Amino acid sequence: MSHDGKFEFDSVQDEKSIQTFLAALTEGFGRGRVVLRSEAEEIVLTPGALVNFGVKAKRKDGESKMTIKIAWKDARTQLAAGERTLQVES
Repeated sequence: MSHDGKFEFDSVQDEKSIQTFLAALTEGFGRGRVVLRSEAEEIVLTPGALVNFGVKAKRKDGESKMTIKIAWKDARTQLAAGERTLQVES
């Protein structure tokens, strides 16, 4: 278990591994419990009913980057849902 409340993981993965991770993350959000584990580290998160969600993407000099940010307050406070929407196409 992470003693300081932080969990970090960086590696190079293939597309199938990323798909598997994102599917597990989606399932965890559906169940209201996300467990991240790597070797001796583990953190258990319980997403709130409303979360802040952000996506950044850029392409420069032959490299692409996408950052996904998901955040919430552990105390389940009622917040007004934002009016902005995001469309994802595949």
